[in-house]
Amino acid sequence: MKQLTIGIDIDDTITNTFDYLMPAVAEFYKMDLNYLKENKISYTSLTPKMKEQELEFARTYFDKLIPNTPVKPDAAEYIRKIKKLGHKIIIITARNHLFYEDPYKTSTEYLTKNNIHFDELYCTFDKAGMCKEQQVDIFIDDSINQCDKVKQSGIKTLLFNSQINEHNQEHTRVYTWEDVYNYIANHS
Repeated sequence: MKQLTIGIDIDDTITNTFDYLMPAVAEFYKMDLNYLKENKISYTSLTPKMKEQELEFARTYFDKLIPNTPVKPDAAEYIRKIKKLGHKIIIITARNHLFYEDPYKTSTEYLTKNNIHFDELYCTFDKAGMCKEQQVDIFIDDSINQCDKVKQSGIKTLLFNSQINEHNQEHTRVYTWEDVYNYIANHS
């Protein structure tokens, strides 16, 4: 079995951040929570008008709420199993100093608290560049945009299913961490 380098996003890939932050979005923007749910609006799908205050929203809520974001079912278990197969786990997140006081500290503490095993952590908007630099073999993210950029670099992507990417057919889609594990186990 060949050792692979697996790149993994955090928010909405390991976690359920979209749903978890929706009440904060409703509170900050003074909007009805049911409206946001019906229209699939949360921190990653803000309307152009809402995006004008995105930095203020992030600075108000992220450091306070993100440490308690729920982990997707079985994420810790299957990431641990992937690690036991001998693969290197690199967390590549867009969490950054613009939105967080200390994205590395927040992310490291969160991952450790939730028993998410990893070898390295990178906080960057340029996930494709980091994937190339770290010679990632497979990258897992919920963002179509990030997966598109990484795929253009010749790196295999797995698109973790989410409310805002349901109709994309250009990437191999995974629905659970068991799906991720099975894909990696069968392709290494």
